Amino acid sequence: MKLIKAVSAVGVLFVGLSSQVQAVEIKFYGQVNQALMSADTGNGSETFIVDNDNSGTRLGLKATHELEDNWTAGAHLEFEYQSNASNKVTPTQKTIDGDFSERQINLHFSGPIGKFSIGQGDGAANGNTERDLSGTAIISWANPALLGGALDFAETSGGSNVGFSKAMSNLDFESRYDRVRYDLPEFGPFKAAISQGVKGNNDVTELGVRANFNAGGKLTTAIGYSTEDKNSAAVGDEETFGGSVSWLHANGFNLTGVYSTKFDDNPANPDAKFTSIKAGYKQGKHSVSVGYYITEDLAQLGDESTTVGLGYVYKPIKWIDMYAGINQNSLDRSGSNFDDITIATIGARVKF
Repeated sequence: MKLIKAVSAVGVLFVGLSSQVQAVEIKFYGQVNQALMSADTGNGSETFIVDNDNSGTRLGLKATHELEDNWTAGAHLEFEYQSNASNKVTPTQKTIDGDFSERQINLHFSGPIGKFSIGQGDGAANGNTERDLSGTAIISWANPALLGGALDFAETSGGSNVGFSKAMSNLDFESRYDRVRYDLPEFGPFKAAISQGVKGNNDVTELGVRANFNAGGKLTTAIGYSTEDKNSAAVGDEETFGGSVSWLHANGFNLTGVYSTKFDDNPANPDAKFTSIKAGYKQGKHSVSVGYYITEDLAQLGDESTTVGLGYVYKPIKWIDMYAGINQNSLDRSGSNFDDITIATIGARVKF
């Protein structure tokens, strides 16, 4: 019902913009992403049927309308629907009912001086630690905890377990929230944006820059900064800074690197850092990569959570991705010993 109301609202909006409804360009799209995920932890082994949270099942609508003086008005709606999300299932909760959740509900106006957006959508830096030309992101995403994130690192001596997602994160920016965003006109290979909005009850400001180059193949880079006012004297502003770079050579060899850090004013919250490197090969319908990911000081000062992952994607046609991969996840903490979490995943995404 929520989705139907939102779609109806878009229709009313664009009828108001023009009496010629046929002049409005409307595109519906979506995808379904399902997988088998097998996890081996210190508490035993389990197999789950999951919706792969690296790129979850979703439905969307984009509508645009040409205005005068080279301006365009548009709207974007997107809702995610995940049953048994891969980052939420556990051995005691293998089935989780799906529900529509908002991803994009925003209006935008584009013209000679740039693009203005208002509503729920991407912050200016969202995704800037996730640039990836390897062709394997569907199975080897920048954040390994999206596969099995609700599982625990089991403490072998009987101490407290630690949640995988509590120790591992790529520390990307503030994702999607209610904001006003301005994308500047492109300047050569550079695209810059700034946004200001509210996430929960917290004010958020983001800056982001992306660029694409030809450098013996394709080279994509991005950098960003965000600050979130936590409305707490102890915490102050939570700041995130980082970026990513990915290079795809003409022969198919590729390299991807990420760095990000998150910090605030609370000495009880350690400053966290994430780094990763991924090497791959892409040829025709096949892509394969191996990656090494490290998150430091996220759950506790001195922690080091690492993931070593191997991923393969077969793309028989443009709208299908068939994939398989395995990740070995570890947590090192002084004075504790944790069992590794090994996660093997095989699945497919179909777009329409």
